[in-house]
Amino acid sequence: MESSDITAEIRMAVLGEWVPPQLADVLALQRAEEPETHAVLAGWTDPGRGAELPGDGFDFALSAVARQWPGWVCEPLWHDTLAVAVAKRSHLLAYREVPCQEVLKQPLICSQSTAHEPWRMTAQRVFENALQEREQTVETFDVAMTLVAAGYGIAIAPSVKLAGYANRGIAARPLAGAPTVVMAYLLYPRARLTEPVARFIQRARSVS
Repeated sequence: MESSDITAEIRMAVLGEWVPPQLADVLALQRAEEPETHAVLAGWTDPGRGAELPGDGFDFALSAVARQWPGWVCEPLWHDTLAVAVAKRSHLLAYREVPCQEVLKQPLICSQSTAHEPWRMTAQRVFENALQEREQTVETFDVAMTLVAAGYGIAIAPSVKLAGYANRGIAARPLAGAPTVVMAYLLYPRARLTEPVARFIQRARSVS
């Protein structure tokens, strides 16, 4: 590991439009513990470039899917499980974990903006592709959550994603039997790391 604390910044490419909420905690730790080394984020939202390396100007990449880049490590970083979003007055709150057969009895609401998220594919596998023919699709996840809060249906998403809607009339219950969803991978070059970069990795690992 190189001792190179003169580095003024570390740069991260965020691949795709989704940013895991844990990243804010990591950046807050970075700012508090090592303010002399700035963390710089750059979006990388073009789907056609998603499989490409972000370039030599980046120390990290954050991705919702595992990527195999020559010379880079792809480390599973943050995990979550699928949950069912329901209105706070829903009868489904009687379940500690909502059975899959109960989910299929309800109107399902999904958003076009999350159509290509890896967790959506996991949900389809759990239900053996039975969701597609039952879903009502709206434009954004916010609109979907508004309809769920109003009692028009339920939605399936990672529990961390749903936590931000707790004050908007949404309650969440785990989906019974759902597998763990790997939500975020940290990618970094396999070559020797500078000390500031290595410390950033340790901070990212410390946040759950």
